Amino acid sequence: MSQWVRSLAVTRMLSRLPLSRLNCNLAGRKVVKFYMFPVHRMRLALLAAGSLLAFTNQLCSQAPESHVKIELIPENTTLQAHKTFRVGLLFRLDPGWHIYWRNPGDAGEPPRVQWELPPGFVSGPILWPQPVRLGTGSVVDYGYENQVLLMAPVEAPAPPAASSTQGIGADVKYIVCREMCIPGKAHVTLSSPSSAQQSSAWRQLFEQTRAQIPRSAPTTWQFSAKSDPGYFNLFVRTASKVNAVTFFPLEAGQIDNSAPQGFASTANGFRLKLKKSDLLVKPVATLKGLLVFGPDHAFEIVVPVAPR
Repeated sequence: MSQWVRSLAVTRMLSRLPLSRLNCNLAGRKVVKFYMFPVHRMRLALLAAGSLLAFTNQLCSQAPESHVKIELIPENTTLQAHKTFRVGLLFRLDPGWHIYWRNPGDAGEPPRVQWELPPGFVSGPILWPQPVRLGTGSVVDYGYENQVLLMAPVEAPAPPAASSTQGIGADVKYIVCREMCIPGKAHVTLSSPSSAQQSSAWRQLFEQTRAQIPRSAPTTWQFSAKSDPGYFNLFVRTASKVNAVTFFPLEAGQIDNSAPQGFASTANGFRLKLKKSDLLVKPVATLKGLLVFGPDHAFEIVVPVAPR
């Protein structure tokens, strides 16, 4: 989306959020809300959205609690030259609190990571586990509750020093929400297991998280998508009958996150009717997202959209 469309999205999202979701603690404070503007007043909308975000960020910086503990852990403690190993940011959240997926939905931001690596080490992108839908009503987000491990691959140089992993660290910025949202940041360094039992538990956690990483859809499946007035219709032909599925968009601003997804099962697949976002101003060439069928059962798809 263009800059003014993103600003309108922020303005619209902020105007419909409860005050407790808008900032950390606004009890007794006056809050200005902004609404949708005509096209010829886009610059005013940009200034309004930016000013409101700066205002809420300043208030949130006063929050003393984080409600999340972050640890950087390795999958294993042995390194091989030119081999990739995995490290993970383990988020442990207080009950009822959540952080966000790569597409956060109607509010929030995903965690941002700046890696610190020894010379010769190279990091890859975060591997995002399948998220869950968060919230009800007109504001729906995508993220994680309770505990989540965000893994990332790291390639070791040749030859890696035995103590070289001690130099691995990360600066993490995040937003954690419940009825209010709190921005936070942490600097973490790679932990070492304190016992064989903990080392085994960490390996098991990595194994469980790998099962939650969305995979490519089976090559035998067939996909098509059509743009209709107000909706995208996604058609999927599978090898068997499907009883339920949820679509999680990878691109923000394409579908209405809070709208019900119209699922219809067919003899050899299913159809999803996805309401278009009212912020959508240009045709969508492809639908990118996840099809989630249940725990540890998600596929990432990219489907060209046929115009109506």
